[in-house]
Amino acid sequence: MMKRRLCTLFIGPIRPMGPVLLILLAAPLLRAQDPALESAEQAIAASLPEVAIEKLHAFLGSSAALDDSLRERAESDLTLATLNSGDAVGALARLEYPSGELDRFWKAEALSALGRWDDAAPLYEEVATDGPASLREAATIGQAEALHALGRNDEAESTLAGLEAPSTLVRLRLAELYVESRQLEPARRLLARSQPANLVETRWRQYVEGRIYLAEDQAAPALEDFEELLKDPRGLTPALHAGATIGLTQARIVLNGLEVADNVIEDFIWHYPDSPYLEEMFRRLDGIYAAEENPSDSELQHWATQAPPRRAALGLYYEARSLQRQARQERAIRAYTEFVERFPRHPMAFEAWMQLGELYLDTSRIPNAITAFEGAMRNCSDARERARGEIATGNAYFAQGEFLLAAETFRDASQRSPDLWLEAIYDSALAWLHVGNYDRFLEDYTVLSERYPETDQRRDLLLEEGLLQARSGNPRAAATLESFIRDFPDNRRVAEARVALAELVFAGGDTDSASDLLKAAYVSDPSGQSREQADYLAIFVADSSKDRQDDDVLALGRKFLDTYPSSPLRAGVRMKLGQVYFRREDFANAQTQFETLAQESPSDPLADKALILAGQSSVRGMSAGGIDHALALFDQVAKGSGPLKLYARQEQALLEARMGHDKEAVIIYDDILRSNPDTPLRLAALCGKADCLVAAASDASPAPSPSPAASTDSSAPAVALYDQIATDPDATAPWRDQALYKKGRCLDKAGLGDQALAAFYDVLNTRSTATRQQPDFFWFEKAGYDAAAMLEARAQWPGAISILEKVAQAGGPRSAEARKRADQLRLEHFVWD
Repeated sequence: MMKRRLCTLFIGPIRPMGPVLLILLAAPLLRAQDPALESAEQAIAASLPEVAIEKLHAFLGSSAALDDSLRERAESDLTLATLNSGDAVGALARLEYPSGELDRFWKAEALSALGRWDDAAPLYEEVATDGPASLREAATIGQAEALHALGRNDEAESTLAGLEAPSTLVRLRLAELYVESRQLEPARRLLARSQPANLVETRWRQYVEGRIYLAEDQAAPALEDFEELLKDPRGLTPALHAGATIGLTQARIVLNGLEVADNVIEDFIWHYPDSPYLEEMFRRLDGIYAAEENPSDSELQHWATQAPPRRAALGLYYEARSLQRQARQERAIRAYTEFVERFPRHPMAFEAWMQLGELYLDTSRIPNAITAFEGAMRNCSDARERARGEIATGNAYFAQGEFLLAAETFRDASQRSPDLWLEAIYDSALAWLHVGNYDRFLEDYTVLSERYPETDQRRDLLLEEGLLQARSGNPRAAATLESFIRDFPDNRRVAEARVALAELVFAGGDTDSASDLLKAAYVSDPSGQSREQADYLAIFVADSSKDRQDDDVLALGRKFLDTYPSSPLRAGVRMKLGQVYFRREDFANAQTQFETLAQESPSDPLADKALILAGQSSVRGMSAGGIDHALALFDQVAKGSGPLKLYARQEQALLEARMGHDKEAVIIYDDILRSNPDTPLRLAALCGKADCLVAAASDASPAPSPSPAASTDSSAPAVALYDQIATDPDATAPWRDQALYKKGRCLDKAGLGDQALAAFYDVLNTRSTATRQQPDFFWFEKAGYDAAAMLEARAQWPGAISILEKVAQAGGPRSAEARKRADQLRLEHFVWD
């Protein structure tokens, strides 16, 4: 199987009869009657087209009174010499208005040399059908080559097979076509009937025999045939020489491996830099390098820096391709940039600009990508290449969020190239969808549906509409996705739709439906990206399940990390793993996950949060040096520019307070408050600072019996901060109740019992005022029990009972306990009113 695959990859069509050979077949038509013209035609026959061109220009310019027949003959010879020199564009310009069958033939040759097979094929057919007998076979061969290049192999075979009394070369070429279509028996029969009449035909027969051996997986005899051909180059045309080299390469691949085989083509490129098949050889070598595990770029680098320029250009271009394939993006960018600067008019300049743009696009340098694609469009050779450049530019605009520009650019491309119309109009519709212009989207969708009603692109647009609606929070998203799943259950992207719908229903809190949709998505054979998304969502669905098993969640998370080492979703998975470990109080593993997240994805929005959680895990882990490490992690976030920098400072303050460094904590809290924090952090900083002031006052070792005035002075700053929180209009019930409770505790410690009771009562009174928020039961019940304890200590039983009944009536976690204590006090102290 491997042999056959490599054969298909590297042994493709080598055109056996290039323009020169076909021209020689027609040479008997050219009979000069002038010594100067005869000398020029001798130069053509000697394969010296440049010499012939000089002589013919001199001949045509020597006299204005040339005989019409001689002038016509000289003009035809000049066209022929121009074509033989490799200047197909120049030859085509001379043949804009062909005057006869010979000119039609030369024009077909020029078109084929430029790869314009669609235009060449009908001209060859005209000459083969109506041209002079001396040209018909050559034209038939050209027609077959054009059909073959267009992928119409059956027609190419029937065209050659239809020739009456075909020459040996025609039989050999037909046999080669049979080999390519795996018709080996007919190929063998044709080979047996081919009786070479000259050295060229003998060598060609041996080449075809080698090709048959390769197709039969007999690499050893094929190797012998190709080596024998190349040892003695007599009788080898340039095409045959190139074909034998490629055949030898293929045999070496089978027998010795890729690393040995690439030497064959490398030697050819070193020794034959002027071969008309040099470009083909570079292309084949690039294919071998792509299949090697560790290809070397050394030969390409050597060629890129050495003459001749033609080989240097190809070496540099394919070095850039190799670097791009190895994901060495910056070096590939430099190589492509050097190529377009050194060889701005090279035929591959368009492709080099295109690849440079794609590299910039892949690395999110969108303005550079647009500039590169514009460079490609300046170097395009036809409308199709222009359309390719426009589609690429539209993709860059799309990536930049410039959807309107993208839509217009895609629309231009759709009008320029029929081949790319479907791709361009699909992209245009998608861009209008992102703009939110549903009229224009519907316009493109309708015209696409009319022209290609059964195409996948039409269905994809419906899916893309649902996906975009889901991303933008459009309430119609679920209905659109459900419609796609229902109408196209066998579509290749139905799994993607199911995963997207699963994300929607999971976000809505329906874990069971999300789980069912994920199971259906897996059955639908999801693509790699859809499977990755499904595996990611499955972790969170498992974590939210009613019968959650932490071990299952951890197993799914670890499997995801092993399966997708380069996934952009890894940060989210590590965050979830860290949270699960933290929940299990496995703080060491939690810390590992959080810190690994920050190291792997330092630019991810979760990175700072992970560092803060890693610090919290380090503190709770109680390891030696855990607190110092936590402070270092918090400091790393605090010194950054992310949105959590002030929250990291808060963590530092909490840790300083925990270690008894209240003054240091107050300094940090003041720092936070000066930085205009958001409301939750502002309230937390005010409360934290007040707590530290209270603790610092307690640590100041006051006199045994301080006066009430002195106590009031020491508690005043903290009380003022608690009051600031309690009266803040943005404070939620938990913040308000916490501040009032702590105010009461502070006042009680300061010996201001009545004021403390008033503060506690304010917490309890939250429920009785309709305009107040629902109290936080934690602080509500603490305030109630502390107030009741103070009243009991004063033997104020009715007041204590009243407070406890407020707690009981609130319906909190300790309501039953409060009811029981109130009843007990009534019994013990006979309080019945």
